[in-house]
Amino acid sequence: MALRSVSDIAVGDMIRFKTTSPHDNGVWIGVVTAICNYDVARQFDDVDSYYQDIKRSDYSVPAKETLSYILLKIQLSDSNASKVAVVAKEWIDESTLEFVQSNTYTDIRIYNIDESKAKDILSYIKATYIGYVAEILK
Repeated sequence: MALRSVSDIAVGDMIRFKTTSPHDNGVWIGVVTAICNYDVARQFDDVDSYYQDIKRSDYSVPAKETLSYILLKIQLSDSNASKVAVVAKEWIDESTLEFVQSNTYTDIRIYNIDESKAKDILSYIKATYIGYVAEILK
């Protein structure tokens, strides 16, 4: 289900989007952990460099100090680790913005499998379905 607009993004939402940067073709996927101002955002990431990249292609972007930033917890696909990324709401390409429901799950049971093979399967799932959280329950 797509969000109506970037202004609808709230803490706790899992979102997927692309930015308006001409040099960033990646898809951002993560859970919004905070919405903050420039002074807080720059403590978590180098927002100045990204701002300059956006500004080169879109002169209408307001001053970086006036933007609204989101802290996005991104699950790393190769481990159980995560990182925090920062992006301004104004840099999100609204046509690509999606809300990913994070409150639903499906149990998958695999019988007669040893722990190392279960970890291999979990790694495959995480690498193939980026943005989805998977774990081994004991």
